[in-house]
Amino acid sequence: MTETTRSTRPDQPASDAEIGADPILAADLTAGDITDAGPGPFRSPPWDALRRLGGAALTIGGLACIVGGTLHPIVDGDAHSVAALHGAGAPWAQILLAVGTTLLLLGLPVMYAWLAPRIGIVGLVGLVAYMVGNLVTAAGHLTVELFVAYPFAHNPSTAGLIADDDTMLGTAEFAMLNTIGGLVMLGGMGLLGASLIRHRCVPLWIGVLTVIGMVGFMVPIPAVEGISGFIYEAPRGIAVIAIGVLMIRHRHSGARRGDERSQPRVAAAYRAR
Repeated sequence: MTETTRSTRPDQPASDAEIGADPILAADLTAGDITDAGPGPFRSPPWDALRRLGGAALTIGGLACIVGGTLHPIVDGDAHSVAALHGAGAPWAQILLAVGTTLLLLGLPVMYAWLAPRIGIVGLVGLVAYMVGNLVTAAGHLTVELFVAYPFAHNPSTAGLIADDDTMLGTAEFAMLNTIGGLVMLGGMGLLGASLIRHRCVPLWIGVLTVIGMVGFMVPIPAVEGISGFIYEAPRGIAVIAIGVLMIRHRHSGARRGDERSQPRVAAAYRAR
């Protein structure tokens, strides 16, 4: 529905036909964009607050991942050896990556609510796969690195337990977990990036950068401290930061001029039901 066909009275409840024909109104009704839906502490947070919190989580998380990946120590081509775990950037690089990954996982569901229904089924599948991949690979890997490998490496009696093949644990199961989780994450990035490019719900370069981030992980580059970590983290980190900033600034992805005026009508439509 175009702006010219909407009612000119913002306080007049939208009809079912208008809501069904206008994804902006429908998304508002389903995204909790009602500020008076309940009393006291049981009232749902307004969508604007959730949107800005999600955008802030993505922005800070993306920045933390870029800095953490850049600072991650690498010694003689290994990033998880005993020597690397004694590197100058440890454990702060790992802490930044863990914080950034946690914030990313908190912000992605809000990002989907902000993007939907503008990224389609492919975008939904891609975002879910990207979340699962991060949860399995990044979060699991960093948990082992921070709370197992790092203290073991700094204890002379346990330092010998750190595997010398750069996998920390040296088990086939852990290597398989990282491999499968990484492939799921990369596949999710590719699908999400392609959907962002296809639907243009954010600026084109963000979708392109998301796809480049997927390809970058698959390119066999030498592990060099301060360089390879930046190459791996920067493209997707910048894309996530950009989306986070857009979420903070705009109520809807790809919002049209005048859409901000729909909020009073959404509330009126909700009360009328």
